[in-house]
Amino acid sequence: MSRAAAARPPRARSTDEKESPWNDVFGIGFLMVACLLLLALISYDPRDMPSWSFLALSESSGEVTHNFVGRVGALMAGHMLWLMGYAAYLLPFSMTWFGVCKLHSKIRVTRAAWLGVAIMIISGAALLEVQNLLTERDHFTPLGGSGGLGFVIGGTLLKHLLGKAGATLLLGTAYMGGLFLVTGQHPLSVIQNIRAEITRWKTEREAQRLIAEKLAEEAASTVPGTLTPVPEGLRKKKKDKSGEIRGDTPVATGPATNMELPLQFEPPPPKIIDSSVSRAHDDRSDKPKLAEVWEKKRAQKIEQAPHGSLGNLTKLFKDYKLPSMELLKWPEDTGRAPTNTSELLGIQATIVKALASFGITVEPGDITRGPAITRYEVRPVDGLRVSRIANLDADIARATRAERINILAPIPGKDTVGIELANSEKTIVPLRELLEDDVFVNGKAKLPVALGKDVYGKTIIGDLAIMPHLLVAGATGSGKSVCINSIVTSLICRFAPDELRFIMIDPKVVEMQSYEELPHLALPVVTDPKKALLALRWVVKEMENRYQIFAQEGCRNFETFNNRNRKRKAEADAARAARNAAAPAATKAGVDDASVSAAFAKEAAEEAAVPKTAEVGTVDGDTDLRDASGTWLGDSQAPAPRKQEVVIPDTMPYIVVIVDELADLMQTAPADIEVAIARITQMARAAGIHLIVATQTPRADVITGVIKANIPTRIAFQVSSALDSRVILDRKGAENLVGKGDMLYVPPGGAQPVRSQGALVTDDEIHALVEHCVAQGKPVFDVKVDDENGEFGDDDDMGEDGVSSEEQECLEKCLEVIRQEKKASTSLLQRRLRLGYGKAARMIDILEDRGIIGPGEGAKPREILVQMD
Repeated sequence: MSRAAAARPPRARSTDEKESPWNDVFGIGFLMVACLLLLALISYDPRDMPSWSFLALSESSGEVTHNFVGRVGALMAGHMLWLMGYAAYLLPFSMTWFGVCKLHSKIRVTRAAWLGVAIMIISGAALLEVQNLLTERDHFTPLGGSGGLGFVIGGTLLKHLLGKAGATLLLGTAYMGGLFLVTGQHPLSVIQNIRAEITRWKTEREAQRLIAEKLAEEAASTVPGTLTPVPEGLRKKKKDKSGEIRGDTPVATGPATNMELPLQFEPPPPKIIDSSVSRAHDDRSDKPKLAEVWEKKRAQKIEQAPHGSLGNLTKLFKDYKLPSMELLKWPEDTGRAPTNTSELLGIQATIVKALASFGITVEPGDITRGPAITRYEVRPVDGLRVSRIANLDADIARATRAERINILAPIPGKDTVGIELANSEKTIVPLRELLEDDVFVNGKAKLPVALGKDVYGKTIIGDLAIMPHLLVAGATGSGKSVCINSIVTSLICRFAPDELRFIMIDPKVVEMQSYEELPHLALPVVTDPKKALLALRWVVKEMENRYQIFAQEGCRNFETFNNRNRKRKAEADAARAARNAAAPAATKAGVDDASVSAAFAKEAAEEAAVPKTAEVGTVDGDTDLRDASGTWLGDSQAPAPRKQEVVIPDTMPYIVVIVDELADLMQTAPADIEVAIARITQMARAAGIHLIVATQTPRADVITGVIKANIPTRIAFQVSSALDSRVILDRKGAENLVGKGDMLYVPPGGAQPVRSQGALVTDDEIHALVEHCVAQGKPVFDVKVDDENGEFGDDDDMGEDGVSSEEQECLEKCLEVIRQEKKASTSLLQRRLRLGYGKAARMIDILEDRGIIGPGEGAKPREILVQMD
């Protein structure tokens, strides 16, 4: 046999080999022979040897047999002990191992295994001789405990040639090699398995001890008794409301729970944190309400701003009151059962045991119960790769009988691995609880949106101004639409219509119909995919107009532009204070009040003579114009503004664009929609315009690379496959979510997604909020809607033949392509300019109406009727 063949572990049996009945027969046979050999050895008596044997003590030997297996057993045991000594006991144990392998194990008994038995017996007997162990010679072992083999090989040969140390090293190595051949396992793996079993046993014992202590504490809390200090090693650490740990808290014990606990110095038990319990309804009874806080800020903002700075929207909504939190309801108390500590500890012990069965040793960590999932933390031992734990997700799910699990290896910011299992009973996260949280009320977010609570019970409030755009994706029924409604509701409860405007695109028609009469709308709710492209183009145009205004005013972004009036007012107040302080000094110097008033009047007249940009385009059509002398002009007397002049408002509202289903839009005009969204996401942040895109079809042709590159903030709900999860998050994980609001949130600048439970807002709450807003005013649309043509835009942008300025620019590009190619067709414009079919056909119709090309003749190119050169 070659050395390579001997070193290989016994291979696993094939399917036919395992199903063969001869395996059971041989297995039972091996076990029977092992029992016979063991009984013969343990009951061996030299007097049982027959008189004809050289091992007989006398001629009368063998007349009475004392061996359990009779004369045959006496002969076998006598000769085995004479030849192998006490190493003969290895033979029945080896036969037992072979029998078990035949019956139950997947390891095949090979010739290498038999060779390993022989090596173990010879090296074991020789070791007894070299170490002088059990070498006394008596009637039971005539040649000593090492037998004839051990005496010759160990004492006569190896001990004289290699010495005691060298012989011991050689024989020990041979013995371990024989063990490796017999078992097919490396000795180190055997040691690791033993350690894992010991760790599992300790963990189960610790869990039972903790359960007993918990039951004792629960019983003590109901039975009156004295306060008995707990031994120092078992003193329970409790947390008070301020978060400080107290280690000297006595435990109440009574007659029924008076237990003597042994003094043990063990590591502290894992903490069990229950963050699924919602805050009580009256926790914020002594704090100001959300509407009151934001109303004060809004009143200060209007008071500090100059007269008319918020335009006619401020005039229309000057008495607007933010919705009260009373319109949002708390969930009904369904009598939720308290957290079962024993069940959580039992599941954690099962996880530790399952990992130990694969040779992975871990220590139990904290247990955190969230609204939808429970996170079990385990701490790997030093030198263990966490990737080994992450690859066992299916095996852990089988051991815990969980439908889906998620493994965080490791938990960000910790040295533990998190194993997340879905709760059998979920806890609702009401939106009202998040809106009344201090993080939302008193936070520094400019556009706060309430998203949900993470597994540790921490409120997740996103800032849309920092994001600055958001991608929401998930399968049908996973909670995507509820998340969109929570975001809209958060903004409605925070901003008035003159501070924030919505543009809602809803190809599914039914999702956004509740907001049709919301006064925050800048456009009617768009349900036609063809009009959606026009709405996005209007947003792009508004963004460009805002940047032109910023450039003219010397402002870099939206916040700087809106706060410039406050800065100017502060400077004016400082100048006025300086003038008032200088007035008494001027009087003393001989200047009377009349001369001062005349000087101020002259200065005011000079300031009024400076030409200013006219404010036009207000919602109600009012004009506010002066000529060089300061005389008010009417509509007929107003000079026409120059073409390069831009109307400059005093303040601008935020604009939030919500696209509820991107897949439908991408089917209509994918190239145009992608370009419009890319321009908004790339440039609109500093203009105060933010985009929220949602889809239930997370495919690569819907969420393209251009769109993903400009929307780093994402929310993923449950999806059907890891491929869909990679499209949304660029990593897997969303396929392991449990649905109904369970989501992964990638915050702005965050490297790892945060698992959380989304907030819930019902349809009744949405209707109540919208009715409160509608009662204070109707929506004021910023553009005109042409229902006949399905277009958004101003009349000034349309030419005589109904062609907009944007279409005119595209038309010039089409003419250049036709001039170069000497032909005109819809497919040519689609291919060269990357236009959709609808837009390319529209360009062909315009060219035909203007007499540039002739009518269509089937599949032939259009005839060019004018000279293009």
